[in-house]
Amino acid sequence: MNDLVRLAKSGDPAALEKLLSQIAPSIQRFGARMCRNGHDADDVLQDTLMTVLRHLHEFEGRSSFTSWVFTLTRTACNRRRRGLKNQPLEPLEEAVNKNAEGPTPEQGADNRELSQILEKALEELPDEYREVILLRDVEALTAPEAAESLGISIEALKSRLHRARQALRTALRPVLEPTPVATPASCPDMMELWSRKLEGDLDAIDCAQMEKHLATCPSCTAACDALKTALVACRSEASRDVTPEVQEQVRSALRTWMSQSAFPGKA
Repeated sequence: MNDLVRLAKSGDPAALEKLLSQIAPSIQRFGARMCRNGHDADDVLQDTLMTVLRHLHEFEGRSSFTSWVFTLTRTACNRRRRGLKNQPLEPLEEAVNKNAEGPTPEQGADNRELSQILEKALEELPDEYREVILLRDVEALTAPEAAESLGISIEALKSRLHRARQALRTALRPVLEPTPVATPASCPDMMELWSRKLEGDLDAIDCAQMEKHLATCPSCTAACDALKTALVACRSEASRDVTPEVQEQVRSALRTWMSQSAFPGKA
């Protein structure tokens, strides 16, 4: 992406459109889930695309381009949410799917049913948990990128992510663990360990001990399997192509920017 950013900064129209097309679906997904209002999500997408176009020449590469874009998206969404604080929210699934069609890939369950379960679970999470799940487990930002987008340290990011994954699993428990087995008091915090394994924070010995415990503890195995199912569904959300509606918003932002800017790369 670095070469594409460099070409776009030079004012290359084709590179600009390709760059915006690559980032637009992620912006739309994040805006839809965080703003919880379809019209707001559309506005956040357009606002963010315009901000990228106007300030791309200021991007110096000190951070990753992806984390920079999500910082802009988060700022735009926060402004919108403050403006509509007392207005009713649009159903989350409707907001997310407004510009996305087609089934969501997942493993071992009906696509639509699992998608609805996941949307409800995400809806119930506090904002700080939902956004860290979206950045790390849906959009697959690295820990440093997600931390930079949220304006927190990497350690704080990981701590919040562990708690968010635990909360997501708890929200999904009634469906994914319909007959939970009582967890013995001697069991370790398996959600914490499993999340740390995903982040690469466990050494080989710790991982082996965790796997050994999972092989003999039905309760911890069920809990980990539920979280794995949730995260597989989360990641599948990022597999959709750019829809015609989102592509039109990209072209609209480019047309607006070009009509306002006499020189490529200038605000």
